[in-house]
Amino acid sequence: MATNVKILRYISYNGTDKPIKKAKEHIKYIEANREKHRNNPDLFNEKEDKVNRKEFFKRLDEQTPNGVVLHKMVLTMSEDEQKRLKIDLRELARDTMAAFETKIGRRLCWGAGLHDDPNHPHIHIFLLGRDEDGKQVGIYPLQVKQLKQIAEQEKVRQAERNLSRREYREILKEIDKERDSSRYIDNQRTQSHQPSSGMDFSKDMLNTVEQLLKQSQREIDRVQRKAWKDAEREEEQKRDKGRGNQR
Repeated sequence: MATNVKILRYISYNGTDKPIKKAKEHIKYIEANREKHRNNPDLFNEKEDKVNRKEFFKRLDEQTPNGVVLHKMVLTMSEDEQKRLKIDLRELARDTMAAFETKIGRRLCWGAGLHDDPNHPHIHIFLLGRDEDGKQVGIYPLQVKQLKQIAEQEKVRQAERNLSRREYREILKEIDKERDSSRYIDNQRTQSHQPSSGMDFSKDMLNTVEQLLKQSQREIDRVQRKAWKDAEREEEQKRDKGRGNQR
């Protein structure tokens, strides 16, 4: 399964102080510890493992009040692949953002937090609307594509660094087998529409294998979608509660 970078949304200025408050609430949400987290989700950046959120709040208050306040994104991969390749998600986020900065030639201001949830470990990344030179930062389809490609490349590089040569070779063999199996199923499905070649292979068995593969992928996608929706719901409930206290 490929590493995925999902852009959640962005917060824009609208002439009031509400966008700044929303941006700060999102940062608070990222670092809030919850029962489902296996580790405390401390904020980190490109250099430090623990950053005080007030540093980002100060930067938000100092930004030119127009355009985008904050970009919100999530970096995720399957827990099985993370363990198999011995991926450190924090370092993957750092490597991805550093390579992205090099790619676009910009120095960005960003922070992140690891939500180490069972079956769905993921990194919440927030990106300020202005770079270190005060210029507006835009995340468009091209940048999303670049981020996904870079994250996948950095995952492979990290795996090569962390695994022994024997482990890495074994994993490559497993991946090759999985790909060969997938291609074999595709070939068999194509041949099933052609005159018989003499191969005695059960069409029902092929269909069963295909359904199992699809079901597995659907389950992974379902878990990820649920986690993202739960995260958005918790954030919205927290905002509603805050508004209620203000009244």
